[in-house]
Amino acid sequence: MKQIHILDALSAIGATLAITSVVSGCSSTSDKSQPGTTAPAAAAPAKAGKPQSPPIPDGVTLHKDKDIQGIWLAPGFDFKGYDILYIPDTTFSAVERPNEEKMRTMSIGAVQQQLVEALVATRLFKTVTIRAGEVPTDSRSLKLVNTIIEYEKGGGGARYFAGLYGAGQPVIKVRGQMYDGDKLVFVYEAKRSGESGGARMFGGYKSDEDIQRNDIRDLAVDLADCMKRHAKVQ
Repeated sequence: MKQIHILDALSAIGATLAITSVVSGCSSTSDKSQPGTTAPAAAAPAKAGKPQSPPIPDGVTLHKDKDIQGIWLAPGFDFKGYDILYIPDTTFSAVERPNEEKMRTMSIGAVQQQLVEALVATRLFKTVTIRAGEVPTDSRSLKLVNTIIEYEKGGGGARYFAGLYGAGQPVIKVRGQMYDGDKLVFVYEAKRSGESGGARMFGGYKSDEDIQRNDIRDLAVDLADCMKRHAKVQ
């Protein structure tokens, strides 16, 4: 009789464990499907997708030109002989991180603004404008389309500890394509990341915005100098 009771007890324990396992499995499955529960990391939607940057046009090979990482000019083109340079709004084709929205907006506007100021100073063109309506259809004009293709706002904490080596520095990379009508005549790519000595040495005490504004200004001035050199303007 004792042997029978022992067998019954073991059977009961086995059944209980099986039921517990099934209930636990069902509960786990149910939790994943319930609204408001935390999904597995692999299934979570990405907060910042990586868009495809516009490809470099066919037939264009970039080469370094002093402080600009890459440029290309159409054969015989030298920026001279044009009355108007039109610079439309900068487009953004880099990773869009949720915590960078304010800085991203600032940088998009600053690229256009700083390019206008730097290119006005070259005196290569009678007019540099951001308004399409100021470009007469019968004028000799160029259009410079700029796209931000890489972007990070940076972080002061990382700069404080290792900013001298580039940690935490803002990053901006811009590609520009210049057109004479429908003809592509110039392409450039320029990247800046904590270019000033102050950003490297004392970046932990500077704001992301101050450093990135300086980087954008540096990029614009270097591009203007590049264009002057190729136009042979002293």
